[in-house]
Amino acid sequence: MILDIDAGNTRIKWRALSAGGERLVGASVQGENAFAEISRLLPGPVQRVRAACVRNPLFRTALTDYAMASWGVLPEFAQSRERVGAVSNAYVEASHLGVDRWLAILAAYERVRGACCVLDAGSALTLDFVARGGQHEGGYIVPGLSQQRAALLEGTNIPLAESGQWGEVVPGASTVTAIHHGILAMLVQWIAAEYRSREQMGMHWLVTGGDADVLVDALMRQGVRCTQVPELVLEGLSIALP
Repeated sequence: MILDIDAGNTRIKWRALSAGGERLVGASVQGENAFAEISRLLPGPVQRVRAACVRNPLFRTALTDYAMASWGVLPEFAQSRERVGAVSNAYVEASHLGVDRWLAILAAYERVRGACCVLDAGSALTLDFVARGGQHEGGYIVPGLSQQRAALLEGTNIPLAESGQWGEVVPGASTVTAIHHGILAMLVQWIAAEYRSREQMGMHWLVTGGDADVLVDALMRQGVRCTQVPELVLEGLSIALP
């Protein structure tokens, strides 16, 4: 069995695949006992571990130690490359592109085999563009929904006793809704403008990440045709580390 791990800034997403590539089980976990929780849910012994990690080196060490002690397996960590197959990296220093972005790009292009945009809505929100022939054309990195909210509250004296919900973009009738609706509206308007500027190119828009549900719903209401792919980074692992 193959264990794929996507260790983002906030959550750890994982899936288990059979030797033939069939998805057996998968989930998202947080906290100090993440490895033990994953191990508890696995349907059998692990022969291989593939990982994408944007966390500090301590996480890599902890995963390596756990995998060796539990399964006798040394994890393989994906890295951003200059090229994999038809997909080329836009960065001058290829390794400086976040590995989560790189894997999502690889998986998106593998899915559509054409021009695409990859929106990863996590702690950071990233937007990457790939040309029809597989050339990565660069992208954007901005704070995600929760990070924008945290930055606003940290830099002001706005009292906020409740967290509120994301989803609407109409003017808010309370401080909580004004903040949440305003942040989401700002992101959606920007993304929708990028979508419209490229609409004639026939790009496929794929959305992943923890806030994908919220973004996809809001974007669709603005006429942005997009597809949610929850395990896009994990799918990229099987391309980067076949």
